[in-house]
Amino acid sequence: MGKGVPSAPLHSSQYQLLRSGVGCVRQRPMRFTIQSALIAACLSTSLSWAGDERAPNIVYVMSDELAYYELGHMGNPYIKTPRIDAMAAEGIRFTAAYAGSPVCAPLRCNLMTGKHAGHASVRANDGGTPLRAGEITIASILKTKGYATGGFGKWGCGGRDSTGVPEEHGFDDFFGYYDQVHAHSFYPPYLVRNSEEVTLKGNVGGRSGETYSHYEIIKAGLEFIRINKNKPFFCYLPITPPHGMYDIPADDPAWKLYTD
Repeated sequence: MGKGVPSAPLHSSQYQLLRSGVGCVRQRPMRFTIQSALIAACLSTSLSWAGDERAPNIVYVMSDELAYYELGHMGNPYIKTPRIDAMAAEGIRFTAAYAGSPVCAPLRCNLMTGKHAGHASVRANDGGTPLRAGEITIASILKTKGYATGGFGKWGCGGRDSTGVPEEHGFDDFFGYYDQVHAHSFYPPYLVRNSEEVTLKGNVGGRSGETYSHYEIIKAGLEFIRINKNKPFFCYLPITPPHGMYDIPADDPAWKLYTD
């Protein structure tokens, strides 16, 4: 936690992606059962889209270990989240639902597959249990209906060389962290794109380096949206903050929210 505030803010590039896309499923902390229902509604709408109307774009933003009260619109007097607050004001807030699991990897499996925890393939949070081969996900369904599918951030449903890699579960492009332990550092030596390492300049791991990982992740997400702006797209954005080693760069514009 830097600069004397309770939690690291979303930085400016994350704000950009939060406001991108025609349709947006708005993320709420620890409320993913309802969110999955919303995605199901989007899928139902898009799969039955008629005439010349274009199916809706979906931008799904998921934060990591964001507490219920760590948002401005929920009444927190210290943490400032103006873009998320605006989305909440313009949309719908669901405040009486629960996550499919209280821990990282099983929850992500619930989200991707729509399965109850008792039927999910990932039930432990050891960081090594993958989705099963051929397991259907939101992305794989949308891909069969003509959607471009991209994910940018923390996957956590299977590491490289496993049956759970995102490119085998409906994603045209996934860039970020495959392994959840890898995601604990915001300055890793590399990120992964479709199972291939992408070196991050000046990083050796740990709590400091030259390249802040989420600048690259958000940049890739925005580029995905630009490239696919003329066709339906599903952009999954499972960002890591505020989980991890709260090491937001000191010169990030978001810190200006706390100068007073």
